[in-house]
Amino acid sequence: MFSPPASTNDNSLPILINQEMHQHAKRFSQQHPSETGAMRTYRNTLAVSVVNRYLNMLGIKTRLPESDSWNPLLRLANDVADLVVPQGCLECRPVGTTDLSCYVPLEVQCDRLAYVVVRLDSEQEASILGFVSQVSSEYLPLADLRPLSELPQLLARYTTVVELRQWLEGIYQQNWQAPETLLQSQQLALSNLQATVQRAKLIPLNLYSEHSDAVLLLALSMPESADISTDTMSVKAQLYPAIAKQETVSGLRFVQASVDCLLPDIKLSIHSAHSNLSRDVISRAYPRDNCIQIPQFQGELGEQFTLTVTVGDQHIEEQFQL
Repeated sequence: MFSPPASTNDNSLPILINQEMHQHAKRFSQQHPSETGAMRTYRNTLAVSVVNRYLNMLGIKTRLPESDSWNPLLRLANDVADLVVPQGCLECRPVGTTDLSCYVPLEVQCDRLAYVVVRLDSEQEASILGFVSQVSSEYLPLADLRPLSELPQLLARYTTVVELRQWLEGIYQQNWQAPETLLQSQQLALSNLQATVQRAKLIPLNLYSEHSDAVLLLALSMPESADISTDTMSVKAQLYPAIAKQETVSGLRFVQASVDCLLPDIKLSIHSAHSNLSRDVISRAYPRDNCIQIPQFQGELGEQFTLTVTVGDQHIEEQFQL
């Protein structure tokens, strides 16, 4: 499956390929009906896993379960090796040890922050060779790659901060949807939020159980007799188990749980350096919680805050500005 490794590029970064990466690659490849497609899926999955591990080592958050490469239907239909990060999407393309260029399918030559090239050196090791911000042909010369050390700087420039004032004008980010599209009727009744505007977002928890996702609900309230130019705004955050199916722009994904309760020890936190605000709430083992919420807080115009969902050593962050 691999060729003998060639000499190491001085600018490349070696990453060990562990057993878990191989297990994912093998399982995904076995779902493909053709031998060629299975091999392609195996290599793509390893490339994505290697870049995911590299970013995690740097403390850069990733959203691997949201990636098309982790979606069985999209993985089957497309030659895709994407990795979703909070800022957008990276394409992680594998190459062999003797390749001088990297194949980049036309279908992935858009909507990418960068194209990261991973050389599969052996069964146990890969090397990240570098990246480019855009491609203009199906074959990317490896000599054109930028140093990998510049990738964190690129991602930092694309850090996504949700502007909540835009919500009051009816402008919403694509991943933030009307609550009724993600929550069931009994959950909507439970929310009981008297708010000016509410939006919800699917949060992947990356758990291998029926509780694989949650829904974050954010509600904004304006002071009475205030308008959009007011200096303050009230915010409340709630977290629910995802127990409905959702049709996304990238395909149909089922996010359903057999029970309408959160797993124990899921933590929802809020932090704002501006007002020295720090609060958190943790789901209980007994009685089980079908919702946890951060008590309402009031922020000032321009104030930034972060909501974090923590499961074990996994931290999923969403950044906002009032």
